[in-house]
Amino acid sequence: MKRAKRKAQGKTVRGWREATGILNRWRKDLKTLTIELKQPRVIDVAPIDFVSGEPVEREGKPTKKFRGQLIYFTNDDVTVRRRSGAILVIDRYEVVAISDGKTRFMPE
Repeated sequence: MKRAKRKAQGKTVRGWREATGILNRWRKDLKTLTIELKQPRVIDVAPIDFVSGEPVEREGKPTKKFRGQLIYFTNDDVTVRRRSGAILVIDRYEVVAISDGKTRFMPE
């Protein structure tokens, strides 16, 4: 009889305190992560009108999920670097999940 292959299931971590070790490992290894947000945002470089100093209306479609590298995290926010070079500072309460494909972090 053949045995049915089990799908490898990744580990899910809940809570910021438990995830500190995993986040530090991802940060040091510069892993490319998938970050999911609660509400869609236009994630792009924000051009500035140099005459008035005001940010120009952002163009593009809002997205809830994007990829990037974890640079830094604190008690209040997470800093992510996109492939385009844009650096995003995201509040912790906006994050739904962070994953590297094997391990998934879902804050409560």
